Amino acid sequence: MNGIYIHIPFCKRKCKYCDFVSYAGREDCIGAYLDALEREMKCHAGKKADTIFVGGGTPSILDVDSLTRLTRSVFDTFDIAENYEFTVEINPGTLDARKTDALLSGGVNRASVGVQSFNDAELRAVGRIHTAEEAYSAVGDLYKAGFENISVDLMTALPNQTMESLKKTLETAVSLPVTHISAYSLIIEDGTPLAAEYGAGTLVLPSDDEDREMYAYTIDYLAKNGFSQYEISNFAKDGFECAHNIKYWTFEPYIGIGAAAHSFDGVSRAYNTSDLAEYIRGGGREVTPLTRRDKMSEFIITGLRMNRGISSDRFFELFGTTLEDEYGDILDRFTRSGLMRRCGGSYSLTRRGVDVSNSVFCEFV
Repeated sequence: MNGIYIHIPFCKRKCKYCDFVSYAGREDCIGAYLDALEREMKCHAGKKADTIFVGGGTPSILDVDSLTRLTRSVFDTFDIAENYEFTVEINPGTLDARKTDALLSGGVNRASVGVQSFNDAELRAVGRIHTAEEAYSAVGDLYKAGFENISVDLMTALPNQTMESLKKTLETAVSLPVTHISAYSLIIEDGTPLAAEYGAGTLVLPSDDEDREMYAYTIDYLAKNGFSQYEISNFAKDGFECAHNIKYWTFEPYIGIGAAAHSFDGVSRAYNTSDLAEYIRGGGREVTPLTRRDKMSEFIITGLRMNRGISSDRFFELFGTTLEDEYGDILDRFTRSGLMRRCGGSYSLTRRGVDVSNSVFCEFV
């Protein structure tokens, strides 16, 4: 089964940390963009899929008619499995009751709400367009309307964030009717407003040690409150792991639709242009074949993001050789140093290994 990712590159205002492909103030292009999405979808007509994920940008910036058109196009084009997962990302500052109803009636059964923090000062510091109260209300309204699978995104190491403010955000998050929490450390990306503030010395950020302390506290606190970590940045109640994102981490195929969307079919990766006008015109798609070594490397790097790690049996099934034959020296070194553990036929990162995961991953490139 394929996963379907659909990119909506429109937003009311870009957040200060955002380097994703998104465009503020271009709502005039939404109709033409939906035309282009439908044209690209037709290239995959009839393909089987069991997960759909609409991300952005801000998908919830679409009006009711556009949301209805988008969800209808998905079900009209693809062969959607009976037990599907259909996620749409939502910004609390762009949600209302009519949009919520349109999503539900359109077959969306999972909402991913970009909260980031329940502290207004922290939200303002990173340029979010909503308040903590609006985020709190959005989650409650989604649940009351009928969404039973709600995820919230949170961020750590925000400007001026403290352990105390993080604790309050986490306490608020687990008090809500949510089934899944994603928690990411803020990364200062080149070319963003936050990068300019950081370069000018006007941005006060937690230290690296404080960032690690916040991450460790988040893992432990969420576990105590019923949210088990299953991936470096993702936590879920039992049975509510994000099935779509798991495809990315377990070498499963997915189809990317929209500007800047990526696809993977097990053989190659395809990349759509990030230029909005070029995408609307129907141009700009690049396909990169993957070598056997490329695929081995990606299997390991993405798989190690998950707590369950990488399976030796699955590796042999895919590549006809063993993990130990291909990467035995590296695996032994990381296991002896305490950065990885071996359990049965699987390898996974330890807590220490997660802290330096980028360095670990580099060894498998």
